[in-house]
Amino acid sequence: MIKLIVSDLDGTLLDENIKVRERDIKSIHKAQEMGINFCLATGRKDLDIIEVSKMIDRTFHRISQNGAFIVLDDQTDFHSTFFESSIAQKIYSHVVDKEVLTLVSTRDTEIIDRNNEIVERIQKVLFSPLIINPNLYNDIGVTIHPSKIIVTGKDEVIEELQTELLQAYPNEIDAFISAKYTLDIMPKNISKGNAVKKLAERIGISLEEIACIGDSFNDVSMLQVAKYGFAMSKAKQGVKECADYVVESVGEAIEIILEINSSETT
Repeated sequence: MIKLIVSDLDGTLLDENIKVRERDIKSIHKAQEMGINFCLATGRKDLDIIEVSKMIDRTFHRISQNGAFIVLDDQTDFHSTFFESSIAQKIYSHVVDKEVLTLVSTRDTEIIDRNNEIVERIQKVLFSPLIINPNLYNDIGVTIHPSKIIVTGKDEVIEELQTELLQAYPNEIDAFISAKYTLDIMPKNISKGNAVKKLAERIGISLEEIACIGDSFNDVSMLQVAKYGFAMSKAKQGVKECADYVVESVGEAIEIILEINSSETT
């Protein structure tokens, strides 16, 4: 019996216009009315999840920044993780001069050291303004305490950088391709899968009672820990191979979950 559904945002619950489809909203409401808990899990900030929750007109458990933060549906701050300052400085200095743009996330803000057309395009898909700080490197660990470092660039560049970073800092970081052109660099052992485990333990359910829905490589860890993993049809093949089902929408995944629950009670 599935008691918790966890859904990614971008490419999963959110469409290309950063909106939630009406069918998915109705399906989420239906699942909650049938007693199933719901959690939104994303690489985005918690503030972004709150804005999406308003679109759905519900409150949820919230996993933000790939598991760096967990907030319960009663607004309890349950878990938070930040980089050690020295590690954040090393990682930032390692990537900032590459052919990429580098953003630093704190709990509530995203900060970058310059502004250009690409930054302005990024701003359009965010729910809060990017902070431009030319002195970003010197402020890391002093006034800025990073929870995530985001690198955006050509796919081949960030894939090479991912390999390079994981080899250089195997005990300090994890790194995921979270979207096209985007690499998320996290403190070690921070992932959506580990966050789902922590949440399950806190609310008193087993991983066998969880279904997860996602589309990117930063979703793989939660697809694998759940009883049922659902990958979106537009996901890369490597993500689909880690899922039990491939679906067109969150609404379709929820309908399958409700059918599974119904069959287990009859």
